[in-house]
Amino acid sequence: MADTVLLITEDRSIAKKVRDACRETEAILTHLSTLKDATEELAATFPDLILCDYATFEAVRDQHPRACVLLYTEPTDSEHAIEAIKRGALDYLVTPIETKILAQHIREALRVSRDIHVPAVYEEPDDDVAVERIIGQSPAMREVYKLIGRIAPRDVNVLITGESGTGKELIARAILHHSPRKDQPFLAVNCAAIPETLIESELFGHEKGAFTGATLRRVGKFEQCDGGTLFLDEIGDIPLATQAKLLRVLQDNSFQRLGGTELITSDVRIIGATHQPLEVLIAEERFRQDLYFRLKVASIDVPPLREREIDALILAHQFVRRYNRSLNADIRSFSPDVHPVLLKYPWPGNVRELENAIKAALVVARGTVFRLEFLPEHIRKGGMVRSGEDAGAQQLVTDSPAEEARAVAEKLASQPSLGGKLHEAATSMIEREIIRVALGRCVGQLAPAARLLGISRTTLRKKMAAHGIRTTTSVELDA
Repeated sequence: MADTVLLITEDRSIAKKVRDACRETEAILTHLSTLKDATEELAATFPDLILCDYATFEAVRDQHPRACVLLYTEPTDSEHAIEAIKRGALDYLVTPIETKILAQHIREALRVSRDIHVPAVYEEPDDDVAVERIIGQSPAMREVYKLIGRIAPRDVNVLITGESGTGKELIARAILHHSPRKDQPFLAVNCAAIPETLIESELFGHEKGAFTGATLRRVGKFEQCDGGTLFLDEIGDIPLATQAKLLRVLQDNSFQRLGGTELITSDVRIIGATHQPLEVLIAEERFRQDLYFRLKVASIDVPPLREREIDALILAHQFVRRYNRSLNADIRSFSPDVHPVLLKYPWPGNVRELENAIKAALVVARGTVFRLEFLPEHIRKGGMVRSGEDAGAQQLVTDSPAEEARAVAEKLASQPSLGGKLHEAATSMIEREIIRVALGRCVGQLAPAARLLGISRTTLRKKMAAHGIRTTTSVELDA
């Protein structure tokens, strides 16, 4: 029997693409324009898959909690993506949607629909609580949103990995916001910033007289955070002795204050974060393997900004909007020559570096247009492209390809997070940049670019999809 798909939308362009995609997947499509029509249809027969927007999903979920739903959303709100996945949506797509990509998602969703007899458990809607939004529309960040949606409602410990400045604490707060513990205490501890002799007292507290200077009893973070969530940033810097005590808390929710004998219980969800490869620390006997497995019940790897394609532009515009008033600036648009520089600069400090660069630019900005000269000099040079015939290729200016390749290799090798993945990261980065250069030289035309690369158009398309490369991008600053 053929699979059945129900589409609920008034958008004709989406309807056409879904129709074409269903033809490719040999699924039977029913298209209805309104939720009212769909309610009557669902009362009579139930499809294998429902496609709808977020607002419609809410109503469908309330009426049919067992429905398998694939969402389409506008490319602006990560909150909807996280909520949809959290409440049981199979996946979500960002419009505009390419027919072939849509067909792949429908095919996969139908396979899941066939395999799942009882879909994900749906929860009651949470109150809308203000939370700092995660910014990003790249494929890499969409995967992060999906993971947050799947992990947040489940009361398990989480390990967040990623380079410094990628926003790991923001991810932790998003997990909290979408979790059952969101109304309970949340405390953040930077383990790298606390002296080794004090971190045990900071986490577990101490009794009066436990050590020189301990004139009063101190309640530690675990005790303060009972029932809530504790975010341990740079968890790889916790001393081995303290790691043993932390392991006990994760095993049976109990601990003793430093210098005390009373056994204290505390129900705390741990979200740990680190920029260090814990596997390497384990091999060097600087991190306990049993603690690692206790922490990594669920994990999220936050991608560096250089792997997030157009997100650097989106974040730059967002930071301008955020700091315009406080820094007495009046930037309303970006000069066209700024965008390629922001995209080509590798941002070794990630989102934090970009934020500081935009703030520095606003300090010296004049007028209403964000000009290239406002950016710090090292960013202008690091993201500068060739002029003349090579402008379309967007290549970095280099004196020697061999020297540039060595410099890139040295930079990658110095990043602890790439331990064991250096070759994979380097070859992936080089392949991505070669494809972008070829597309730039060929003005985005696939056939000439494929000939330049010496591969077929089919192979080029697959590699572009794997690297999240699109031939056209555009970002405008809201007024």
